[in-house]
Amino acid sequence: MLLLAALTLTAQEAPEPKIDADLLRLARIKVHMGANLQGLPNYTCTQTIERSRRLPRSRRFELQDTLRLEVALVEGKELFSWPGSGRFEDKEMRDLVGNGTFGNGNFAIHARSVFLSNAPRFSYEGIVEENGRKLFQYSYDVPQMLSGYRIRSGDAEAIVAYHGTFQVDARTLDLVELDVITDEIPPHVPISRTSSLMRYLRLPIGSGDFLLPLSSLLTVADMLGGESRNQIQFNNCRQYATESVISFADPPPEVTDAPPPVIPRKLELPEGLSLDLRLETPVKFGSSAIGDPLTATVASNVKRQGEIVVPKGAVVKGRVTRIQKTFFRTEIITFGLIFDEITFPGAYGELHARLEDAGPSILPNARVVVMEPPAEDMDQGTISLRGNRLELGKGFRMLWRTQSK
Repeated sequence: MLLLAALTLTAQEAPEPKIDADLLRLARIKVHMGANLQGLPNYTCTQTIERSRRLPRSRRFELQDTLRLEVALVEGKELFSWPGSGRFEDKEMRDLVGNGTFGNGNFAIHARSVFLSNAPRFSYEGIVEENGRKLFQYSYDVPQMLSGYRIRSGDAEAIVAYHGTFQVDARTLDLVELDVITDEIPPHVPISRTSSLMRYLRLPIGSGDFLLPLSSLLTVADMLGGESRNQIQFNNCRQYATESVISFADPPPEVTDAPPPVIPRKLELPEGLSLDLRLETPVKFGSSAIGDPLTATVASNVKRQGEIVVPKGAVVKGRVTRIQKTFFRTEIITFGLIFDEITFPGAYGELHARLEDAGPSILPNARVVVMEPPAEDMDQGTISLRGNRLELGKGFRMLWRTQSK
């Protein structure tokens, strides 16, 4: 009886367990972010990347080029394509872009790694104010053994630890900013530090509103003190899905007098045809981007054995593959172009052609040089301009010659 009384007294006088307010707040943030990330429908955005470079012992960044891509989040995976291509392929970004500094993860993967996994260790850093609103700030770190963050330079690569901070709106718990930093990089990878800073905003996708990345800043520092910087903007975000429409209305009456539809034939252009093309889409350093679609028209009939194979006015389509600025006594701009599709009434087909010449008829103050295409892509045309007017304007003349696949 004495023992039972003592236990009862102890139970009555024991204080209630204290709930850590910081841990409770963090749990609410993770649940809120998890609901947003897991509830996101498949969607796609246009991604514009301005790539700049700062040399060692210099503070000034020089714009190298601009990329424009379509990026999609499909079943939790980032996929990329060129604008207007109409399809996404399960390839790494380097297979699409080829060279220079680039990275993925800023579209969705970084946020998923921080808020949907158990790898990070979190610390509450307090409240900060931005434009009159209060933000909760946290720091986090992920050790190398729990990390999936892979960095690569040339053939050297490594899985690295990372850390950073994030800020959420104190009222809504919406993510405002997330940064991801790596600085303990193995010596066989010639990179000293990387950082990605992402800003978020709630935007409509499909039938709901979701937190989406609005912009990102990626910086990569090398072992010699140089630094590459990618400034990234996301826009034109929309749901990525196939839609089927079922109609139960009566079908429209058939029109018997209407001519049968013309089914276009698929072209198989022979090798060696000369196509005199006029550019319809201007290309300019600073406003055009690698990946931008191009259109040109055929300036005159193309004949073979007396028959018109490609009529005047046929439309060819392609994209920009290179825009690069260099200096050698004066400023030089190098453009890379590729045309891979041709259409005219009643016909369509793939185009495989090589740039042979380009005329300076509308660039009187510029020197135009057609360069040898890279061995791995003989369909690409490369034009170098030196002078006062460093752009390919509408009407720029080019001579392309068809070749075998």
